Amino acid sequence: MAQSFRILLVEDDDSLRVCLSEFLASHGWGVAATGHGEEAMSLAEQQRFDFSILDFHLPGTTGLELFQQLATVRPLPAILMSGLATTEEAIAAQNAGFFRFLRKPLELGALRQAVEQLIRSHFGGPLSMPARRLPLPPHFPRPPFQAPQRPAF
Repeated sequence: MAQSFRILLVEDDDSLRVCLSEFLASHGWGVAATGHGEEAMSLAEQQRFDFSILDFHLPGTTGLELFQQLATVRPLPAILMSGLATTEEAIAAQNAGFFRFLRKPLELGALRQAVEQLIRSHFGGPLSMPARRLPLPPHFPRPPFQAPQRPAF
C-alpha cells in the first residue's frame, strides 16, 4: 500500500496557492495551505507534515526564515520557490538545506518531479498516487461493445 504524504504549502498569492493545492491533491498528496508564516507555524504545531513547499517572499518573513522556524517544531525537508529568483536566493536556499529551488512561474511538471524526487530521497517512496484506470495494452483483447439495454415499459 502506498504511503500518503502530507505537505505544508505556504504561498501568499491566493490564486497560485489554490492552484498548487489542487494540483498536489490531484496526485494523491494531502495538502494544508496558507499564505502566512504565522499560520504555517500554527499548522505545524497542530498537524504532522512530511515536507513543505515554501514561497521565498512572504508577508513579514521569508521562506528561509520560516524554514528555520519550522525546524524548531520538527525538521522537514522543503522545496523553496521564488518569482524574483536571483542567483543569491538560489545559493541561500542551497546553503539553508532546501531540497530544491524552483523559479516561478512554476512548471507543474517540474514541481511534480521535485516532489517525487524529494519523496524518494527522504522516504524511499513509494509515491502515493490516485488510483487510475490504466489503458489496456494493444495486444490485450478488448471486450466487445454492448449497447445499454433499454428497460421494457
